[in-house]
Amino acid sequence: MNDLHNLLPLAVGMLLSPLPIVAIVAIVLAPRGRACAPVYTAVYTLVAFAATGLGALGAARASASSGPAAQTVSLILAIVLGLGFTVFAIVNWMSRPKDGKPATAPTWLAAIDSVTPLSAAGLGLVMAVTNSKNIPLELKAGALIGEAHLAPLAAVGLCLAVAMIGSLLLVIPALVQLTGTARVLSALQALKSQLITHNAAMMTVLFAILAANELAQVIHRLAA
Repeated sequence: MNDLHNLLPLAVGMLLSPLPIVAIVAIVLAPRGRACAPVYTAVYTLVAFAATGLGALGAARASASSGPAAQTVSLILAIVLGLGFTVFAIVNWMSRPKDGKPATAPTWLAAIDSVTPLSAAGLGLVMAVTNSKNIPLELKAGALIGEAHLAPLAAVGLCLAVAMIGSLLLVIPALVQLTGTARVLSALQALKSQLITHNAAMMTVLFAILAANELAQVIHRLAA
């Protein structure tokens, strides 16, 4: 139960995902944006909930069957995540635009003007499943919930809360777009451009912070 306070930084780490935000902004600016944005966000959130729930279920079973060995598994997971996030930070930094060259927009972005609810659902699924930052965080959050041995309803509620917090920045552009004013639409377009331009730098910083957080967890567990 004591480790549940670590759920908040994990959820915030999930929250800060530039490309999924770029996708929702592009969707709300599309002709069928009002119909497609909720579908994209719902699918993305459901995948996050499923991954968190999977982590919780696996951790609960491992903790119940292996006792102290579960702590070793948790330590190994923290080490693996820390190393993985470090590698991702380096890769993102190396892939940043160099010599003043503009960032390349994702190839899927060009097709969003013709988005439909079905393709929005598919994009939400792909964005969630292929998110190299969020999937490990969701599994880690689920593991913390599973190790806490909560009542089933409380565990499900926490998994849902983590998933919803992690998807919150996808909801805001959709709500803002409902005003439909030219100023808001212009601001959303500018936001999309800035997120694409600075995606590599932002992801480098995020991965570095997450790696440092996992390292702190490893040190704490080894010192306990």
